[in-house]
Amino acid sequence: MPRICVTIPDRRPLEGMTLAELRLDLIPGEPPPIPGGIDVIATCRPAWEGGGFSGSESDRQARLEAGARGAWAVDIEARAEWRPERVEGRKVILSYHDFEGTPRDLRTLVGRMLDERPDYVKVAATPADAHDLEQLARLQRDLGPRGLVVPMGELGAPARVLLARAGAPWTYAAPEGAPPVAPGQLSERWLRESARFEHVNPSTRAFCVAGDPVAHSRSPELFNALFRLAGLDAVYLPARIPEGQLYPALEALGIEGASITIPHKAAAFDDCRVDAHAQRAGAVNTLARRGGSWEGTNTDARGFLVALEEGLGRRVKGMRVLVLGAGGAARGILSALAGGNEVVVAGRNAQRAAELARYFGVRAAAWADVPSVACDLLVNATPVGMAPDVESIPVDPACLRPGTAVFDLVYTPAETRLLREARSRGCPAISGTGMFLAQAALQAEFWFGADVRAAMKRAVEEFTKV
Repeated sequence: MPRICVTIPDRRPLEGMTLAELRLDLIPGEPPPIPGGIDVIATCRPAWEGGGFSGSESDRQARLEAGARGAWAVDIEARAEWRPERVEGRKVILSYHDFEGTPRDLRTLVGRMLDERPDYVKVAATPADAHDLEQLARLQRDLGPRGLVVPMGELGAPARVLLARAGAPWTYAAPEGAPPVAPGQLSERWLRESARFEHVNPSTRAFCVAGDPVAHSRSPELFNALFRLAGLDAVYLPARIPEGQLYPALEALGIEGASITIPHKAAAFDDCRVDAHAQRAGAVNTLARRGGSWEGTNTDARGFLVALEEGLGRRVKGMRVLVLGAGGAARGILSALAGGNEVVVAGRNAQRAAELARYFGVRAAAWADVPSVACDLLVNATPVGMAPDVESIPVDPACLRPGTAVFDLVYTPAETRLLREARSRGCPAISGTGMFLAQAALQAEFWFGADVRAAMKRAVEEFTKV
């Protein structure tokens, strides 16, 4: 069973923890005493390897030896010219850290480290792309429980969880109320309560929300609640993947199902087998890995219509609609509304908006002309107003006419500035939360079939209570 190692950068008490890394290079003053019953890894990371200790090597050695009394293990850098004293029963971790990239001679480096016969080999590196991520994942598989590979940075963050499937004995976590000590480090509470990291094993199935950015997404809490309630051995993670890296990164991570968001919805369409929903939208927001290939669907249109009709209290037909945005989300909305309504699409990228208009047989409007477009329904399919830029708004509030319904696909926050301004002007305002939940339920069925409906209903009830 993999463990959560809480990195301690200050003098906080260690009670309640089972495994902790004592960062003696960051903790001021005398090293704190190590209480019994807790496995502690003592380390004093030098500045030349990304740490906080800038004194002499002899002083660093003395501080590490003093702080390691009673420790379960001591972590020393492979590049250090000295080694800590061998103490009976105390483990030795030989480590290497690269905050700038992933070394090309990684295998040679690890081979030299293994030659010293430490108890554990630890490699923390920063993948620049999916190829680096795959190299690090392969290294963890080869090392098994004797090694610990720690991918750093946002691209590497989900692998910090998923490499437990390949034998990683623990992962590092930020303590409650403290910022991450290393790039990509996740919080102890999230790892334990949402991701249920301590239960991750070689059979655990991996799912994610793939986009850039993804920090705002609440999909992980919803789907991890579903997995818990349905008794599924699975985990759902946020995966920030740069444009152009989608499929290689998903495969490097061993993902079998993904929710696709900005900026990948249109690109995902080109390299998978799509169903009728994705074909109509010309975009994919859900992927499943089946039989060695990717299958894609789009749940945006169906989820949008459910939320819209619930918000309006009637079926949608014959409305004048203005859709703001020309990306993958807008495609889903246009596929839902085109044909039975008078639809206009406007985007800051005029060429892309014109292409969408031709694809769906609707009219395009210049962004500057948005205030003059008369409509019964305005749909914001842009990310404007999404956390953290919660005071941003995609249109001048003065153009919101009383009676015009406003639907904002942004759901973090649930009450955007656009919706507040709409309500203050007598406009029916519909949050994107309803669409998020409706399309997520359809994603779950795409991955697991109808068997998860009851558990998904309970997960949604939990989600909406928060």
